[in-house]
Amino acid sequence: MEKQVKVVCLSRVWRRVRYKKPRKARPPGKVNLEELARAISWLDEYRKFRCVDPAILEKAVDDSGVRKAKEVWKKVRTDISKIAFVPMANKSLVKWMKVLPPLKHFAYLSVAALAALLVAAHSFNFVKDILIRYFWWLNLGILLIAAVIFTNVVLYADYYVRSKIRGMYKVYGSRYKRARARIKWAVQELINCLREQIKRRGEDPGEYKIRMLHVDYEGIKVVKKPGYISEYYRVVPVLKGEGGGGGEEGR
Repeated sequence: MEKQVKVVCLSRVWRRVRYKKPRKARPPGKVNLEELARAISWLDEYRKFRCVDPAILEKAVDDSGVRKAKEVWKKVRTDISKIAFVPMANKSLVKWMKVLPPLKHFAYLSVAALAALLVAAHSFNFVKDILIRYFWWLNLGILLIAAVIFTNVVLYADYYVRSKIRGMYKVYGSRYKRARARIKWAVQELINCLREQIKRRGEDPGEYKIRMLHVDYEGIKVVKKPGYISEYYRVVPVLKGEGGGGGEEGR
């Protein structure tokens, strides 16, 4: 790339945790469709100024091993670099975007773990005995309330960040209209690449669930819509001849 771009992005470690499946090293000449699916998700986010580090995005495209995907990337690399600079205008947003994802997961896990422990203590006497004997000083009820409050604070902060990004979209959306249109085209091309590779290898399209903010593409099927916690769609590729097409733009 022309030069390294410092943008609003999650760390490399966090990206691996977020997508759960480990990123395996790709032997020379071998295609890695998981990396291609990740690249599709991250590239789609750029249409709403959700900027993954372009270097990470480029590495995912390169690690996919799909030649056509690399050619598509070269055509939109300049657009990606331009849009990647937009979020840097708000320094506080940069900080929040870095810390929010791990905080959200920690909050959800804390509430779930404490709730499960309360249920276990109520249902099984041996769990209650262990808590009384070794953790007599621990008040699970207060901890659960504190965890719920903390979770709501994190969710409010997440709403704040989303609102700021929506504001950027309104301010800069028209200025980068052509760039976003080219990125949409690139996402569609990568989806087509993924479908072709899946069909060629006889794999199950359902194995490749992709998080997307938009679903106005051909060749995908929505399997899960946005909810209270997540604003992302979950989609899977649809092979040619089976229909498909999102037909609906993400919120």
